[in-house]
Amino acid sequence: MIGGNISIVGKPNVGKSTLFNLLVQKHLAGATRKPQTTRHTIDGVLEEENAKYQFIDTPGLNFNIKKNFNRVLNKNALSAIYQSNLILHLVKYNQINKDDIKVLENIKNLELPKILVLNKIDLIRDKNRLMDILSKIPSEISDYYDEIIPVSSKSSKNIDILKKIIKKSLSKSKKNPIESLFNKRPIEFFTAEYIREACIRYLSEEIPYSLHVEINKYEESRKLISIAATIYLRKKSHLSIVVGKNGSMLVKISKAARIYSEKLLNKKVFLKIFVKYDPKWKESEYFLNSYD
Repeated sequence: MIGGNISIVGKPNVGKSTLFNLLVQKHLAGATRKPQTTRHTIDGVLEEENAKYQFIDTPGLNFNIKKNFNRVLNKNALSAIYQSNLILHLVKYNQINKDDIKVLENIKNLELPKILVLNKIDLIRDKNRLMDILSKIPSEISDYYDEIIPVSSKSSKNIDILKKIIKKSLSKSKKNPIESLFNKRPIEFFTAEYIREACIRYLSEEIPYSLHVEINKYEESRKLISIAATIYLRKKSHLSIVVGKNGSMLVKISKAARIYSEKLLNKKVFLKIFVKYDPKWKESEYFLNSYD
């Protein structure tokens, strides 16, 4: 059986998590239009046609912000890259800029197959433009990749072709696949990520990056899973915004997270979310350990 670990890398907000979810055929990673939705490295397995792929979604590589937290995210993303059999470098089809080049600088000397994936081609109205875009990729960039393929994660355009290219590349890989690259995430992890994804989707831009979600209770019976979670906020003024008028925003967030959890677990979920103010949540042992 052909197999291997495939890391999906790129700068923030190029569609890595959407592609990851599409490839593993499950909604495991938070996917929104806002940058830095992904904080953790998440892996998912796809088995089909005598092949077993372990795809790894990674946080967006951001070398411009010097905060310690961003350094942790970069470290987690790069550690996945160095243990991979193949790299998918995702970029926007019409915008290979200096941030994409910085990502390339970190992978170009690795002796393993690399595929440049031009995403979001569903936005191209004139399909004749695509060949022109491909022809204008400078050789000092294209020469580092074994393949270049345009795709659309949104419409699934060329995804089957991408999987065939991945399978072909892995069959030539000289590096043995690592059966279990990362510890499997507990189920509670995904519910916490669904809550955070809903916060990013529904709240104003500043708030989601100042919050953290912890699962306080997870109890499973034959017909129901009961989950209690807490959203921690760094600013007291954000409490009323996250809760909403008469609790309306919290109900909206809870509903979205519950629906995703039920689809993943294939069981009814009762989800209760609390909201607390804690300006030092980034210093908590729970939070720091979650990024080890």
